[in-house]
Amino acid sequence: MNLDFVRLPFVFVVLCAIQVFIFNHIQLFGCAMPLFYVWFVVSMKKGFPKWAGMCWAFALGITLDVFSNTPGVTAASMTAAAMAQPYLLDLFMTRESDEPVIPSASTIGKKPFANYTIVLVTSYCVLYYTLEMFSFINGLKWLECVVGSSALTIALILAFDRLRNRG
Repeated sequence: MNLDFVRLPFVFVVLCAIQVFIFNHIQLFGCAMPLFYVWFVVSMKKGFPKWAGMCWAFALGITLDVFSNTPGVTAASMTAAAMAQPYLLDLFMTRESDEPVIPSASTIGKKPFANYTIVLVTSYCVLYYTLEMFSFINGLKWLECVVGSSALTIALILAFDRLRNRG
């Protein structure tokens, strides 16, 4: 049985609920907001169809846009992240394995997973805040938001991955 049929909708709903009810209400220093839902794209398994990943990411993004009042920003950023994810995963994984594996520190290694997460989340945050502000007039505020949200999101994803793979 294909467990993605059950896993993806469950993760989708849980991430939406966590982001809408908890993380959207946290804003550290006026600029750093945890964007934990990016974990959905980070955790897409190797070999997952690109079109399906982009559709799922767009659906999650547009759902969060509706609840966060960010018209299309999250949807566009999530779709772009899902489009880049397979290529970034190939950069940080060993070439010897073609089997479908869900990226985590236990499956691809701690350092490659951390680097993969850093690149994907930072790219996502750059695009997200560029679209949200739609201007570089206040470049310092943009940079604070990108760096703060990236650092907070990366820390949350790596901590969650460590807790999830502890058992």
